[in-house]
Amino acid sequence: MAVDEGTGGRGPTRAGPAGIGMSVGRLEAFSDGVLAIVITLLILEIKVPEPADAHGRLGHALAEQWPHYASFLLSFLVVGIIWLNHHATFNLLERTDHGVRVLNLLLLLPVTVLPWPTDLLATFATEGTPRDQRVAVLVYGLTSTAMAITFNVLWRYLKRHPELHKPGVSPELLAVRNRRFNVGLAVYPVATVIGLLSVALFIALMLALALLYLLPTPDASA
Repeated sequence: MAVDEGTGGRGPTRAGPAGIGMSVGRLEAFSDGVLAIVITLLILEIKVPEPADAHGRLGHALAEQWPHYASFLLSFLVVGIIWLNHHATFNLLERTDHGVRVLNLLLLLPVTVLPWPTDLLATFATEGTPRDQRVAVLVYGLTSTAMAITFNVLWRYLKRHPELHKPGVSPELLAVRNRRFNVGLAVYPVATVIGLLSVALFIALMLALALLYLLPTPDASA
C-alpha cells in the first residue's frame, strides 16, 4: 500500500448528522491505539545478549542479531505505512457506518498479528533449514498480503458510499488513490514468491517497497 496525503485539516466535529454513525475521530483513536501498541511490541523481539554468550564479544553478538534489526525496521515501516494510509483515508470521511467499523476491525486483525511473523522471520533468517526459511518468508508475506487485501476491501467500501465523504471529495481524487492502492494487492505476493529464494533478498525487497511507499500520492490526477 502506498502512503497518501490528506485533503486538509479536521473540522470541529467529524460525527456528521446527529445520531448517525460513530464519529470518525473515535474510530481513528481506537485504530491509532492498536497500531501504537503493535509498533511498540516489535522492539520487544530484539533481545539483549546474555553476558555468558557475549563473553567479551558483545559487539560480535550484537552484529549477529542483524536479522532482528532488519525485521524490526521492516515491520516498523509496514505499520507506519498502514497508519499513514489509514489517516489519509479516514480524513476523507464525514462520518462512519457499521460497515466501515467492521471492515476497520478486519484490517486491524492482520496488523496485530505482525509481531509474530516478524520474530519468525528474524529467527529463521540465518538459522534452520532452507525449507524452514521459506516457511518463515511465506508466513510474513501472507500476513503482509492480508493487510493489503483488508485495506483495499475497506477502501472499496468507502468509495462505494459517497454519503460518508466530506464535501469536496472528488471522483478524480478517489481515482488517483485507487490506482496507487491497487498496487499493494500485487506487490506483496510477488515479493513473497521472489523471497522464497532467499530470506535476505526478501527482507531487502520488502524494505525497498516500504521506502517507496512512503512517498506521497498526488491528490489529483495529472
